[in-house]
Amino acid sequence: VLSRQKGNPLAALTPLFTSSQVEHLRSLVAQTYIGEPVVNYIVELIDATRHHEDILRGASPRATLALTSMAKAIAQLRGRDYVVPVDVKEVFVHTVAHRLVLSPRAEGQGKTAEMVLRSILEMVSAPKLR
Repeated sequence: VLSRQKGNPLAALTPLFTSSQVEHLRSLVAQTYIGEPVVNYIVELIDATRHHEDILRGASPRATLALTSMAKAIAQLRGRDYVVPVDVKEVFVHTVAHRLVLSPRAEGQGKTAEMVLRSILEMVSAPKLR
């Protein structure tokens, strides 16, 4: 537990990036290319959350946008200015898990959103890029 007796502990933190650096990074992510096959893959993954027997309420259209942005960001972190299916796979579970409501049956069986999403990744085929 942080003590406030000596002031606000957050005041001692040093920023890692300036606001202009953050804006530059956001610009890079926004400019990252994502081809139609990868966009379709994202749509198929999100759609699978809406039809899976273990999911009561699937991911929303905003989840599609968030997954796209996260895939672009991870591509940039990997040194690419384009998204490949492995980028989508890498961020899918972490980006979507908190957006789902599992069915009572799935919860009763001890399943988690992460487990269900991993099964969706296995069910939905990633596109083969040339």
